[in-house]
Amino acid sequence: MDQPRRTVCALGVEDSNGPQSFRDSFIMITVLIVSNIVLWLLLLFLAFFLLGALRAHGVLSWKLEELEATTPNRVGRTGLEPGKPAPEFTLPKVCGGEMSLKDLAGRPTLLVFVQAGCGPCHAIVPELNELVRKNDLQVVIVNSAEPEIAREWAEDVKAEFPVLIQEKWRVSKSFEVYATPFAFLIDAGGVVRSAGIAGSKQHLGYVLSGAGRRANADHSETGRSGSESAKGEVSVSMKEVTSV
Repeated sequence: MDQPRRTVCALGVEDSNGPQSFRDSFIMITVLIVSNIVLWLLLLFLAFFLLGALRAHGVLSWKLEELEATTPNRVGRTGLEPGKPAPEFTLPKVCGGEMSLKDLAGRPTLLVFVQAGCGPCHAIVPELNELVRKNDLQVVIVNSAEPEIAREWAEDVKAEFPVLIQEKWRVSKSFEVYATPFAFLIDAGGVVRSAGIAGSKQHLGYVLSGAGRRANADHSETGRSGSESAKGEVSVSMKEVTSV
């Protein structure tokens, strides 16, 4: 008879501790859930921080490469400063006829200086072709070469954009750059908005997004109205570039 009573007492004790055990379990589960949420938020923050650091490192590397490419750093060697009007020019096209800067007015233009025999100049052409297909952006190449060599270059790389011919770096001098490939993003009003070396898809992305040297619309040269500069300001997102 004693054994059943002990069982009943034991059961009674277990029953009396039931609510407390449930509360303890609920608190533990809540703490675990909150801890997991905090952990995921921390991981997301670290991921965004890492992406930002990687992009900053990429931009820094790009600027160091540009500095190396334009060394020695003398006046007229580092590229026309953003915010200035692009110098007017008229050059022959490899396919015949001529093209002037004024022919490009009204739409943003990526003007890229290249030369025959430059490996990176050849390598970026597929990205430039894709930009022409996917963006409301004009791409124009200025090739420093003899006419026949420039024509062969355009055919070899299968350029889907105008290729112009300059001799003796005539237009390069006015844009203050001799390194190749070097790109200028020019807005619809003819003002340089961003500039930099363009030896890879990543470099092109920096130029198009204005990650490097970039000018604001209100820094344009005197003689251009604010409305014209605002209309001409352009920036192509990195997402569009990475889709190339």
